[in-house]
Amino acid sequence: MPDVIYEKKNRIAYITINRPGSLNAMTNKVKKELSDIWFDFRDDPNVWVGIITGAGGKAFSTGSDIKEFMTMEGFGEKAIFEEKQALQEGHITDLWKPIIAAIDGWCVGGGLEIALSCDIRIATEKSKFGLAEPKIGRIARGGGTVRLPNQIPFAIAMEMLLTGDPINAKRAYEVGLINQMVATSEQLMPAAQAMAERILAGAPMAISLTKEQVLKSRGLPIPTQLALTRIGMEIESSQDAVEGAKAFAEKRKPKWVGK
Repeated sequence: MPDVIYEKKNRIAYITINRPGSLNAMTNKVKKELSDIWFDFRDDPNVWVGIITGAGGKAFSTGSDIKEFMTMEGFGEKAIFEEKQALQEGHITDLWKPIIAAIDGWCVGGGLEIALSCDIRIATEKSKFGLAEPKIGRIARGGGTVRLPNQIPFAIAMEMLLTGDPINAKRAYEVGLINQMVATSEQLMPAAQAMAERILAGAPMAISLTKEQVLKSRGLPIPTQLALTRIGMEIESSQDAVEGAKAFAEKRKPKWVGK
């Protein structure tokens, strides 16, 4: 079986990190495969929402495969640089299609950083979240030190970052790290698919432009944020905008074409 499974069905792209025997730890090869997948997902007009998960029911991902980079030639400065580059190559940036993280079990290190790059996170009750890099003499270089404080209360983020201690799913839900918690592994993908279907009810151009505006304007002064709302004004004359108005007037579901 491949280390990363990539499937497309009914406008949804499914990405599964498939190294359950290693708690879905990511080798440089896995990170490169993920990078290629994100490009394909971004550029394929036939898929509008993505769901990323981990196989095996024990972990979403525990981040970088430490065993791999400890055996790399010149372990230390060179190895850390190569590992950092691979993580950046596999990172989710400038991708305006919505992505859902379906989390079952451990979601730590680079695994949590991938989840933080997603727009919506759904997790099982047994899941745990953390950035433990300081405990092994490293820092969360894959965006964790930036995204975590931007997405949950600052004091909670700093506690997680400075102690490296994980939090459970209940706590993650309380502080807004996850959107939804389900009881069992069997309920996870149906919940993620249901969320994807809710998103697919909207026009894909409108959804992607909404995400782009939100991410590009975040943290900027209000006047700059408001100026960025002009992104994608051409959508007003799109086929989907016309279809949306007609469907509303005719009291039926719209048939989106993504144009």
